[in-house]
Amino acid sequence: MEEEIELSRVAMHISRGCLIVPIQIELYDEIILRIQKDILERVKDTGVKGVIIDVSGVEIIDSFFAQAICDTARMTYMLGATTVLAGLKPEVAASLVDLDIDFRDIQTAMDIEAGFQRLEPLVRPKEEPEEIEEYEEIEEPEGEFDEDQEVQIGEDGEIEEEDNYKDEE
Repeated sequence: MEEEIELSRVAMHISRGCLIVPIQIELYDEIILRIQKDILERVKDTGVKGVIIDVSGVEIIDSFFAQAICDTARMTYMLGATTVLAGLKPEVAASLVDLDIDFRDIQTAMDIEAGFQRLEPLVRPKEEPEEIEEYEEIEEPEGEFDEDQEVQIGEDGEIEEEDNYKDEE
């Protein structure tokens, strides 16, 4: 049985800052637990902030697998990643509702692309603010500069200019 589990590993990969977990194999309880362990190890090792579990190739999700998905999402959250379940078929979604498993805190998406869109704000690096130079050069106005000219701001907020010069008579 151990050989079967080893052969049934899911080929996970990282794309656009998310760990993609495409599940396209027949699922036994041992395989589900192995996938869960592999997801958690990859999240820890890579530091990804998003996980997309693609179940578009899964025809049946039993209560064990459904609970494992919920548990995995909670565990990845504790490791700093958000999990999205993508690709649920309508009949699988209906059976999950019939199983009465609480999926309220699990994000879902129609497909992988929609999963990326949900996770994009979390995985996209925040833009760093531009550095402001300490001393910016100020262009001097063209023309002659009058050192005796003072500028004051009036009560109305308008700039008032005064010429300080002595009347020569």
